[in-house]
Amino acid sequence: MLILALDSSTGVVTVAIARAGEGRREVLAEISIPSRGASETLLPAAHAALDLAGTNLSEVERILVGVGPGTFTGIRIALAAARALSLATGAALSRNSTLAALAAPALLGVAEPEVLAVLDAKRRQVFAQRFGDDGARGKILCYAPEKLPAMLELVEEHTLVVGDGAVRYRETLSGLGRVPPDASPLHQVTAVGHVLSADLTSVPAREVVPLYVREPDAEARRDLNPWSKA
Repeated sequence: MLILALDSSTGVVTVAIARAGEGRREVLAEISIPSRGASETLLPAAHAALDLAGTNLSEVERILVGVGPGTFTGIRIALAAARALSLATGAALSRNSTLAALAAPALLGVAEPEVLAVLDAKRRQVFAQRFGDDGARGKILCYAPEKLPAMLELVEEHTLVVGDGAVRYRETLSGLGRVPPDASPLHQVTAVGHVLSADLTSVPAREVVPLYVREPDAEARRDLNPWSKA
């Protein structure tokens, strides 16, 4: 099964082409581009990855998309692209958490038995979730970084803390585990991480919806505007 995986939930547009079958998943090509304009770069990146893999869109059987949490606009762009590509090609849809994709490479070949994936949620908050070799451990949290230690029920002695939230709030979160150097690729969400961690069960397009965790920024601004309810 040929898979097109894509994500624009963070400041990086990331696309991968992979093949899955007989319990194995092989990545054929990957492109990740730091970008503030996912609407302009996501589809060109997908076509470039297909070219690198020596295949084309008509051969894709599964489209795997990151549904968040992350930037609200970026999530919506990726979901719209995935649905449109599925409709145009007949490829089935699968979905995956951005935090699961972030944690997946960090869980490979490291001494730490647990990974804490942390994304910068803006508004002085982070999205965070714990992962082990058995998958997610606990729900997704969204709190100010200084409150996160108290909200985690139990942290393993050897935990790897990754993500742009871990980089931004390194001093605050360093007590929760080892934070790799800022330049480490483990801090970046990748489409390869989606390929490694996703449940490839097919889901209908109506179930491929954003995983916002908290209300979108536009809704929060509207709630704070007294004229919005007039």
